[in-house]
Amino acid sequence: MTSPNGDVLAAAVATVAKTFSGMPAQPDESGCGRCFDPGEVELLQTPDIPLPADLVRRVAQKDPFHWDDQPAIIRRVLPQLVAMLAEGVDEPALIARGLAAAGWSQWPDEQAGAVAGFLAVWWTQTLRSTSPNISAYEVFESCATASSSVSPWLTQWEAEKSPIARQHLADSLGYWREELISDYSPFTWWWGTEAEEQAAWSEVKTWVTGQTLQPKCQKAWILPDPQS
Repeated sequence: MTSPNGDVLAAAVATVAKTFSGMPAQPDESGCGRCFDPGEVELLQTPDIPLPADLVRRVAQKDPFHWDDQPAIIRRVLPQLVAMLAEGVDEPALIARGLAAAGWSQWPDEQAGAVAGFLAVWWTQTLRSTSPNISAYEVFESCATASSSVSPWLTQWEAEKSPIARQHLADSLGYWREELISDYSPFTWWWGTEAEEQAAWSEVKTWVTGQTLQPKCQKAWILPDPQS
Protein backbone atom coordinates (compact mmCIF):
# COMPACT_ATOMS: atom_id res chain seq x y z
CA MET A 1 0.00 0.00 0.00
CA THR A 2 2.53 2.57 -1.17
CA SER A 3 0.31 4.67 -3.48
CA PRO A 4 -1.64 7.66 -2.15
CA ASN A 5 -4.80 5.59 -2.38
CA GLY A 6 -3.06 2.77 -0.55
CA ASP A 7 -2.01 5.16 2.21
CA VAL A 8 -5.64 6.16 2.69
CA LEU A 9 -6.72 2.52 2.81
CA ALA A 10 -3.99 1.70 5.31
CA ALA A 11 -5.18 4.58 7.46
CA ALA A 12 -8.76 3.26 7.34
CA VAL A 13 -7.53 -0.19 8.40
CA ALA A 14 -5.54 1.41 11.23
CA THR A 15 -8.63 3.32 12.39
CA VAL A 16 -10.58 0.07 12.65
CA ALA A 17 -7.71 -1.53 14.58
CA LYS A 18 -7.58 1.35 17.06
CA THR A 19 -11.37 1.54 17.45
CA PHE A 20 -11.84 -2.17 18.14
CA SER A 21 -8.72 -2.73 20.20
CA GLY A 22 -9.31 -4.56 23.47
CA MET A 23 -12.72 -5.99 22.53
CA PRO A 24 -12.79 -9.75 23.24
CA ALA A 25 -15.59 -12.23 22.84
CA GLN A 26 -17.88 -12.60 25.84
CA PRO A 27 -16.39 -14.64 28.73
CA ASP A 28 -19.28 -17.13 28.55
CA GLU A 29 -19.14 -17.50 24.75
CA SER A 30 -19.31 -21.20 23.88
CA GLY A 31 -19.50 -21.12 20.10
CA CYS A 32 -20.33 -24.06 17.89
CA GLY A 33 -18.36 -26.97 19.28
CA ARG A 34 -18.43 -28.78 15.94
CA CYS A 35 -16.77 -25.92 14.03
CA PHE A 36 -14.62 -24.21 16.67
CA ASP A 37 -12.61 -26.00 19.32
CA PRO A 38 -12.25 -24.71 22.90
CA GLY A 39 -8.76 -23.40 22.18
CA GLU A 40 -10.06 -21.22 19.35
CA VAL A 41 -12.87 -19.86 21.50
CA GLU A 42 -10.35 -19.08 24.22
CA LEU A 43 -8.25 -17.12 21.72
CA LEU A 44 -11.31 -15.10 20.78
CA GLN A 45 -11.97 -14.39 24.45
CA THR A 46 -8.46 -12.97 24.84
CA PRO A 47 -8.18 -9.34 23.69
CA ASP A 48 -5.67 -8.12 21.13
CA ILE A 49 -3.51 -11.21 20.66
CA PRO A 50 -3.04 -12.03 16.94
CA LEU A 51 -5.40 -14.69 15.64
CA PRO A 52 -4.69 -17.28 12.94
CA ALA A 53 -5.89 -15.95 9.60
CA ASP A 54 -7.97 -19.06 9.02
CA LEU A 55 -9.80 -18.53 12.32
CA VAL A 56 -10.58 -14.90 11.44
CA ARG A 57 -11.95 -15.94 8.06
CA ARG A 58 -14.07 -18.79 9.46
CA VAL A 59 -15.49 -16.59 12.23
CA ALA A 60 -16.87 -14.19 9.62
CA GLN A 61 -17.89 -16.76 7.04
CA LYS A 62 -19.72 -19.25 9.23
CA ASP A 63 -23.43 -18.87 9.75
CA PRO A 64 -23.88 -16.14 12.39
CA PHE A 65 -25.92 -18.52 14.55
CA HIS A 66 -22.72 -20.39 15.40
CA TRP A 67 -22.21 -17.86 18.21
CA ASP A 68 -23.97 -16.83 21.40
CA ASP A 69 -22.98 -13.18 20.80
CA GLN A 70 -22.02 -12.88 17.15
CA PRO A 71 -21.60 -9.06 17.16
CA ALA A 72 -19.00 -9.35 19.94
CA ILE A 73 -17.21 -12.04 17.95
CA ILE A 74 -17.12 -9.83 14.85
CA ARG A 75 -15.81 -6.86 16.84
CA ARG A 76 -13.04 -9.11 18.17
CA VAL A 77 -11.79 -10.10 14.71
CA LEU A 78 -12.48 -6.83 12.86
CA PRO A 79 -8.93 -5.38 13.00
CA GLN A 80 -7.52 -8.42 11.23
CA LEU A 81 -10.62 -8.94 9.11
CA VAL A 82 -10.48 -5.56 7.38
CA ALA A 83 -6.74 -5.99 6.80
CA MET A 84 -7.48 -9.29 5.05
CA LEU A 85 -10.14 -7.65 2.88
CA ALA A 86 -7.76 -4.84 1.94
CA GLU A 87 -4.98 -7.26 1.05
CA GLY A 88 -7.24 -9.67 -0.86
CA VAL A 89 -9.17 -12.73 0.32
CA ASP A 90 -11.40 -15.36 -1.27
CA GLU A 91 -15.19 -15.00 -0.98
CA PRO A 92 -15.21 -11.47 0.46
CA ALA A 93 -19.01 -11.23 0.16
CA LEU A 94 -19.37 -14.24 2.45
CA ILE A 95 -17.19 -12.43 4.98
CA ALA A 96 -19.38 -9.36 4.52
CA ARG A 97 -22.45 -11.42 5.44
CA GLY A 98 -21.02 -11.89 8.92
CA LEU A 99 -20.46 -8.16 9.21
CA ALA A 100 -24.04 -7.42 8.12
CA ALA A 101 -25.44 -9.99 10.55
CA ALA A 102 -23.56 -8.27 13.37
CA GLY A 103 -25.64 -5.13 12.76
CA TRP A 104 -22.59 -2.88 12.70
CA SER A 105 -24.53 0.18 11.51
CA GLN A 106 -26.39 0.16 14.85
CA TRP A 107 -23.20 0.09 16.91
CA PRO A 108 -21.98 3.23 18.75
CA ASP A 109 -21.09 6.07 16.40
CA GLU A 110 -17.31 5.68 16.64
CA GLN A 111 -17.50 1.97 15.87
CA ALA A 112 -20.02 2.30 13.04
CA GLY A 113 -18.05 5.21 11.60
CA ALA A 114 -14.83 3.20 11.51
CA VAL A 115 -16.52 0.36 9.61
CA ALA A 116 -18.32 2.71 7.22
CA GLY A 117 -15.09 4.60 6.62
CA PHE A 118 -13.20 1.45 5.78
CA LEU A 119 -15.85 0.23 3.33
CA ALA A 120 -15.99 3.60 1.56
CA VAL A 121 -12.22 3.84 1.21
CA TRP A 122 -11.89 0.19 0.16
CA TRP A 123 -14.45 0.73 -2.61
CA THR A 124 -12.93 4.01 -3.79
CA GLN A 125 -9.41 2.55 -3.81
CA THR A 126 -10.69 -0.40 -5.83
CA LEU A 127 -12.28 1.88 -8.44
CA ARG A 128 -9.03 3.81 -8.79
CA SER A 129 -6.72 0.79 -9.08
CA THR A 130 -5.88 -0.80 -12.39
CA SER A 131 -5.25 -4.15 -10.69
CA PRO A 132 -7.07 -4.21 -7.33
CA ASN A 133 -6.45 -7.09 -4.95
CA ILE A 134 -10.11 -8.10 -5.33
CA SER A 135 -12.11 -7.47 -8.50
CA ALA A 136 -14.44 -4.48 -8.52
CA TYR A 137 -17.61 -6.54 -8.86
CA GLU A 138 -16.64 -8.62 -5.80
CA VAL A 139 -15.87 -5.53 -3.74
CA PHE A 140 -19.17 -3.97 -4.83
CA GLU A 141 -21.10 -7.12 -3.88
CA SER A 142 -19.24 -7.22 -0.55
CA CYS A 143 -19.94 -3.58 0.32
CA ALA A 144 -23.59 -3.98 -0.71
CA THR A 145 -23.90 -7.13 1.39
CA ALA A 146 -22.17 -5.58 4.42
CA SER A 147 -24.45 -2.53 4.34
CA SER A 148 -27.62 -4.17 2.97
CA SER A 149 -27.73 -1.35 0.44
CA VAL A 150 -26.43 -0.60 -3.05
CA SER A 151 -27.13 3.15 -3.07
CA PRO A 152 -23.92 4.52 -1.50
CA TRP A 153 -21.71 2.31 -3.64
CA LEU A 154 -23.50 3.25 -6.86
CA THR A 155 -23.15 6.90 -5.88
CA GLN A 156 -19.40 6.47 -5.46
CA TRP A 157 -19.16 4.65 -8.79
CA GLU A 158 -21.10 7.46 -10.47
CA ALA A 159 -18.64 10.00 -9.06
CA GLU A 160 -15.60 8.20 -10.44
CA LYS A 161 -15.24 9.36 -14.05
CA SER A 162 -11.79 7.98 -14.79
CA PRO A 163 -11.19 5.40 -17.55
CA ILE A 164 -10.12 2.96 -14.84
CA ALA A 165 -13.48 3.16 -13.05
CA ARG A 166 -15.34 2.94 -16.35
CA GLN A 167 -13.39 -0.19 -17.28
CA HIS A 168 -14.22 -1.73 -13.92
CA LEU A 169 -17.87 -1.04 -14.72
CA ALA A 170 -17.60 -2.69 -18.12
CA ASP A 171 -15.86 -5.72 -16.62
CA SER A 172 -18.47 -5.99 -13.88
CA LEU A 173 -21.35 -5.80 -16.32
CA GLY A 174 -19.71 -8.52 -18.34
CA TYR A 175 -19.51 -10.70 -15.26
CA TRP A 176 -23.15 -9.96 -14.38
CA ARG A 177 -24.43 -10.41 -17.94
CA GLU A 178 -26.78 -13.29 -17.07
CA GLU A 179 -28.14 -11.63 -13.94
CA LEU A 180 -28.79 -8.41 -15.84
CA ILE A 181 -31.32 -10.13 -18.12
CA SER A 182 -32.90 -12.28 -15.41
CA ASP A 183 -34.66 -11.94 -12.08
CA TYR A 184 -31.68 -13.36 -10.18
CA SER A 185 -29.30 -11.12 -8.27
CA PRO A 186 -25.57 -11.79 -7.82
CA PHE A 187 -25.82 -11.08 -4.08
CA THR A 188 -25.30 -14.70 -3.03
CA TRP A 189 -24.78 -13.84 0.65
CA TRP A 190 -27.31 -11.04 1.05
CA TRP A 191 -28.35 -10.62 4.69
CA GLY A 192 -32.00 -9.69 4.58
CA THR A 193 -35.25 -10.66 2.94
CA GLU A 194 -35.50 -11.89 -0.63
CA ALA A 195 -37.66 -8.87 -1.44
CA GLU A 196 -34.97 -6.51 -0.17
CA GLU A 197 -32.34 -8.33 -2.20
CA GLN A 198 -34.41 -8.14 -5.37
CA ALA A 199 -35.14 -4.46 -4.79
CA ALA A 200 -31.43 -3.78 -4.42
CA TRP A 201 -30.60 -5.61 -7.63
CA SER A 202 -33.39 -3.81 -9.47
CA GLU A 203 -31.84 -0.55 -8.32
CA VAL A 204 -28.50 -1.64 -9.81
CA LYS A 205 -30.12 -2.60 -13.12
CA THR A 206 -31.93 0.74 -13.32
CA TRP A 207 -28.69 2.57 -12.59
CA VAL A 208 -26.85 0.60 -15.27
CA THR A 209 -29.24 1.76 -17.97
CA GLY A 210 -28.17 5.35 -17.33
CA GLN A 211 -24.47 4.66 -17.71
CA THR A 212 -22.49 5.48 -20.84
CA LEU A 213 -19.32 3.58 -21.68
CA GLN A 214 -16.72 4.12 -24.34
CA PRO A 215 -17.03 1.79 -27.36
CA LYS A 216 -13.96 -0.23 -26.38
CA CYS A 217 -15.49 -0.84 -22.96
CA GLN A 218 -18.92 -1.71 -24.31
CA LYS A 219 -17.51 -4.81 -25.99
CA ALA A 220 -16.88 -6.30 -22.55
CA TRP A 221 -20.54 -6.51 -21.69
CA ILE A 222 -22.69 -6.89 -24.81
CA LEU A 223 -25.72 -8.75 -23.45
CA PRO A 224 -27.14 -11.77 -25.24
CA ASP A 225 -30.44 -11.36 -27.02
CA PRO A 226 -33.10 -12.75 -24.61
CA GLN A 227 -35.09 -13.98 -27.63
CA SER A 228 -32.24 -16.10 -28.99
